[in-house]
Amino acid sequence: MQADKILYDLAKPFVLSGMYKNEKVALTDIALNYVIRKIEKYDETMQSLTKKHGCNFDQFTNDIKDKASFEQEDDWMDWKSAVEMKQSWNNLYKMIIKNAG
Repeated sequence: MQADKILYDLAKPFVLSGMYKNEKVALTDIALNYVIRKIEKYDETMQSLTKKHGCNFDQFTNDIKDKASFEQEDDWMDWKSAVEMKQSWNNLYKMIIKNAG
């Protein structure tokens, strides 16, 4: 497979440099670090919106129901997206950990 060779070639310098014991460990670590950065990004968005509005997402959703301003709707959509994407990245993290073993 072409993808296997590409991944192997990308990971090989990490192994040759002595940073990792093999290509699988190198690629797993790189993938996990990327996923962690994504989770942190969405977590920062959620924390920022929590601070801005002084409540969690569920409370904010209840507070603005049927009376949201345009800014509140925009914040709600950003917040909802961050919650969902963080969950998706968390699920991917768990899958990578499971498959790494």
